[in-house]
Amino acid sequence: MASKRKHDDAFEQPADGPATPRRLTRATQEIVTYFEELRSHFDSLDDKEEQSLLVANALEEASGQECAVATDAACSRVLEALLPAAEPQQLAKFFRAVLKDDDSLLAMASSPFGSHVLEVLMIQLFKPQQTLDGDTTAVEQLLLDACLGVCLHLLDFLTNRYATHVARRLLCILAGRDVLPIAAKSQNKKSKGGALASKVGLLSGKQAPSPEATYPELLAAIADTMLRNDFVGALHDLMYDQNASPFLQGMLTAYEGDGEILEALIPAMLGAQGGEEEGDDSLLQGITRGSFQGIMQDRLSSHVMEVIFSVAPQPLLEEFHSSFLSGDLPALASHPSANFALQAFLAAANRSPLVKKLLAELKGSFKELLQRRRSGVVAAMLAACARTGAGQADASKALAAALTSLHDEGKGLAETLLTLDMPGRICGPDMKPGARVKLSPLGCAMLTTLLSFPQEFSQAFVSSISDWSPSETLRVGQDPGGSRVLEALVNAGAASKAKKKLLRKLKGMWAVLAVEPGGNHVVESCFIWGGVKDKEVIAAELAAAEGSLSATPRGAALMRKCGTSAYKSSSSDWKRKAATDAHTLNEYAELFGSGEAGTTEPAEAGVSENGRSHAALDAQPAADAAADDVAMTDDHTGHEGHAAAASTQPAATEKEKKKKKKNKEQKNSVLVESPAPVQKKKKSKKQASDVSMMDLDSADAPWVNEPVAAAQQDDVKQAERAKMGTEGERQQTTGAAHAPLNKGQALALLGFAAAKPLSQHKKQKKRDC
Repeated sequence: MASKRKHDDAFEQPADGPATPRRLTRATQEIVTYFEELRSHFDSLDDKEEQSLLVANALEEASGQECAVATDAACSRVLEALLPAAEPQQLAKFFRAVLKDDDSLLAMASSPFGSHVLEVLMIQLFKPQQTLDGDTTAVEQLLLDACLGVCLHLLDFLTNRYATHVARRLLCILAGRDVLPIAAKSQNKKSKGGALASKVGLLSGKQAPSPEATYPELLAAIADTMLRNDFVGALHDLMYDQNASPFLQGMLTAYEGDGEILEALIPAMLGAQGGEEEGDDSLLQGITRGSFQGIMQDRLSSHVMEVIFSVAPQPLLEEFHSSFLSGDLPALASHPSANFALQAFLAAANRSPLVKKLLAELKGSFKELLQRRRSGVVAAMLAACARTGAGQADASKALAAALTSLHDEGKGLAETLLTLDMPGRICGPDMKPGARVKLSPLGCAMLTTLLSFPQEFSQAFVSSISDWSPSETLRVGQDPGGSRVLEALVNAGAASKAKKKLLRKLKGMWAVLAVEPGGNHVVESCFIWGGVKDKEVIAAELAAAEGSLSATPRGAALMRKCGTSAYKSSSSDWKRKAATDAHTLNEYAELFGSGEAGTTEPAEAGVSENGRSHAALDAQPAADAAADDVAMTDDHTGHEGHAAAASTQPAATEKEKKKKKKNKEQKNSVLVESPAPVQKKKKSKKQASDVSMMDLDSADAPWVNEPVAAAQQDDVKQAERAKMGTEGERQQTTGAAHAPLNKGQALALLGFAAAKPLSQHKKQKKRDC
């Protein structure tokens, strides 16, 4: 009887909002008994056609009393199970009955049982590309009627604990994607994560722009309703309502990227009183510093502020800082609720001047924030510096100073950061051999971000990592967050000495590390960066542990990338092949300085993972810009024209820039005006690499870039260009040399022929003789 009494209370007082929906009629006892018997029969059917026929009979039986059935405690559960098997026409008929008057939709949505039925009904009826007998307009008309019904009682829908879920579902349908915050989603669904990653910079690459809404006109109708004079006064109060807050967050997310709508919605939510006729300067008029910070400090409205910061245009963010936040950032960073909103603000800051101002206020509070478990603010600040390239030196020094005053005796900077808010050490004296260690996710994220800084700013942390023992390094690599740290060390612009030291420490433990999901990526990165000897050690250890690695999700893929099958077949051929390919790619990098060389570089030569030397990675941006200017001049004027232009440069040009230009001219003259020596080098190189390039099948060594099929044609073209004698032909060759080269052209210019059968090489040698 307890459940029955709760059901009765839902009819008498179903709403938590200002208005009470009308009372619905009860379902008859006959229909209740019918649906209770129907459920067991439906579950016993396996044939889809029989299920569809049973559903059609059930919906026909409920015709005329759809709302009563949907709001009944027993019938609603059966109806939820039947609706996914119904035809679109049957769903449309049921929904039209719900929309027969303005109040029935709100009454059904305000029921604890009817709201669930409405959500399932809308999900099934408004699927993408849904039609009714091939007519899409009928579905759109139903959606329009539902949208009008919600807009008519929008305040009641948003504030009612049950109806708000129907409004949120409608919002997602109009937006064409899930725009709700993670906390508002079903607890049964697994979260895809990304909240921490988006704030501390773990998401790689630029995020894709938000897709356009599926029904922009209907979405705009809800926005217009929220901005009406009779509604906008309540919009600010809805930020503090636990039922309405997720809807407001979803509305802002749906309009992400639409600056015009956001500049109207955001000030209205914050309580602005300015009018449009007063201009953009009055967008935030009427908002005080105290009220703005109060919104950030409230437990409910702070969630809305997080979304506001994440979607607001950059000019509006800068106005937020100058008008309401400057001078109070340390206090807000320490607040239990406001610190999360501040993290979102830092994650959204994408302009260097703003990031510098934020760092100037916060860097002095790094120690206090770490002590008070507010390290998320520090992590977001470091990510902003890495993203914009502003204040990296100051941020690194401030964090190092804070960690120095915090760490225990014997702990270095890196270990203190990785064990932030975590007990114990990475490798304490009381730890058992083979024991795992739990590292701080935020600490790992911060150290990963620091390693992406230029070498001179991250050297203190790199040196601290180099001081780890082999067992400590292994334990860090086995942790999900720690593996990202080691991978970042190998892939970043750190000194080659630190990377070689890491590879030496992991020698003999590559197979143990490769079994772990995160450690697998570390092994792959080390194999790509390492020299021929390092590659051989890794391949040998992985080949010896082939059985255990094959049982892991990524073990087989890693062994293919490392060519372990080719190594087991013939280690001498594998080494000769690896040495030849590494030398080829190193020649390419030295000649062109491009990252298109591939992924196999010798560490002994000091070449990083993208094909550039580490010295080139450490060069100043100004020097790179000067070299680019020279290259652009070459493309338009040719080598001779560029020489003339260089002779007319003003005397005030810096010596370093002139030296860069001169080196560039010399390189271009070698490539353009002297094809004969390159051709001679090609011949000797070809003789030295004929056997080694053909000994192994490329399928057995997939770590090597596949030869380009057009390379053989490029050899013929290079020979023809060498025979050109006229000045006009020489200028054409100049233009071709400066055009972007693919891998095949680059290898041909270096003197390497395309991969072809060994018999053809022998025939070619006979022709040469």
